[in-house]
Amino acid sequence: MAFTFPQAALDWLFEGLPKPPVRGERASLLTFADSSVLPRGLARLGYQVTAVDARFNRVRPALGSTGMCLAVARPEALPFDDCRFEGVLVYQVFAEVVGGLSEIARVLRPGGRLMISQLSRDDTVPWVRDLSELLHSVDHSVMSPQDGDPLAAADASKYFTGVERRDFRHWEAVTRDTMLEMVTTPSVGRLTEPSRSRFLRAAADIYTSAAGGNELRLPYRLRCWHATVDQEELTTPVSLDDPALVIAV
Repeated sequence: MAFTFPQAALDWLFEGLPKPPVRGERASLLTFADSSVLPRGLARLGYQVTAVDARFNRVRPALGSTGMCLAVARPEALPFDDCRFEGVLVYQVFAEVVGGLSEIARVLRPGGRLMISQLSRDDTVPWVRDLSELLHSVDHSVMSPQDGDPLAAADASKYFTGVERRDFRHWEAVTRDTMLEMVTTPSVGRLTEPSRSRFLRAAADIYTSAAGGNELRLPYRLRCWHATVDQEELTTPVSLDDPALVIAV
């Protein structure tokens, strides 16, 4: 199911950052994301986007996108000179990026901003809770609630100051077919035919009961975080002299 990033959340994350174009140039943005969808969308808005990922298969779909640059690299070793970007956006992959917070601080310009967003399902809605319990009867690894605060490490980082958080509610329309597709996990696929049929009927009943003849929407919570870089704690002073060399593809 495709996720549409809420405009209100994007506006909040980018509030105070230069809007493209800036002095005839596009504002520079570094992104870490679980796919190329969000970086491509930001490029279409007019930002000069560089997408970074250690796995080429996640950023490869961005090839050919106007304004996009690609880098296959680890967050702990970014191939950019100091003070290259006005903003860094992390979406859905903070656990993979947390070890590179000092590198992110290094490549941000003074006053630059780190922005983090993390999407999770809202299990407080009764029908979602019922669906989760049904899935757990087959596979405890799916639709499990997230333990702890995924952004606690960002709060504690000495490289960023002025931390602000805000949660946004988001709803995605779901049809009966897309729900059944969503719950047909590999574990469900391994059930015997009678058991699989009973499971899918139970999931369809949850949909019918919750929808009541109307469109059913799957609820999400988008947790957003932003802070300003503080480069005083970096072990090596940053330099503003040399621009990074970025090769567009």
